[in-house]
Amino acid sequence: MAKISLAKIWHNRKQILEGTFNLAKKNEFVEEVSAYRMAICNTCTYKSESKGCAIPGTGPCCSACGCSLKIKTRSLASACGATELDEPPKWLPVMSQKQEDALHQREKEE
Repeated sequence: MAKISLAKIWHNRKQILEGTFNLAKKNEFVEEVSAYRMAICNTCTYKSESKGCAIPGTGPCCSACGCSLKIKTRSLASACGATELDEPPKWLPVMSQKQEDALHQREKEE
């Protein structure tokens, strides 16, 4: 089970907020990325419906990192949670956090 701490949440706050924002405000590109990532996660041994979730009730989760997959797969600046166990990621970020911030800023201005 993934060990979660407030320090870890604080460190990853931008990715968590980004994934939550993208879950709430559906975007075709983000949903395509999420579907691609979920297809990979669905074959992974770390995928769990409840065991290993950092926050109970947010499954399915990645038991390697504790993240909700609904949020993690929609965070364009996030990598696969296997990296938390020093394993190679099964999927990578599609943009940097700085690029993601700029994208959201442009969306706010439109």
